[in-house]
Amino acid sequence: MNKHYIEKFGFFRILTIALTLLLASSNSLAELNQIQKVYTQKGYPYGGLVDRSEQVTILYTVSSDTISCRVEVSHNGQIWKGEQKNTSLNKFTQKPLHSCLEREQAKKLLAKTF
Repeated sequence: MNKHYIEKFGFFRILTIALTLLLASSNSLAELNQIQKVYTQKGYPYGGLVDRSEQVTILYTVSSDTISCRVEVSHNGQIWKGEQKNTSLNKFTQKPLHSCLEREQAKKLLAKTF
C-alpha cells in the first residue's frame, strides 16, 4: 500500500510539473507575439496608408543600437510584405513606419488603396 501511494504521488508530481512548464512556456510565447500599437506621424504618404489600410504591421528585432525591421500592409484581404531593412534605434524610435518603409514604396501602396 505504501508503494502504491508513492507511485501515485510520483505520477501527480510529474503531471503537475509538466502542466506548470506548459503554462509557463505558453505565457512566454504570448509575450513574444504581443501587438503594440504605435501611432505614426500624420502626413503623406504614411498617414494615408495607415488610415486607408486594414492593418499596417511593423515586424522588428533589436540588436544593440540597430533595428532590423520590415512592414506588412493588409488591404482588401491581400497582404503586402516588405523587404527587411536595417535602421538606427534613434530613427526607429522617432518614426517607426518611416524608418522601415521607403517613401516611394509607401506612395505605391497608398495608390493601390483607392
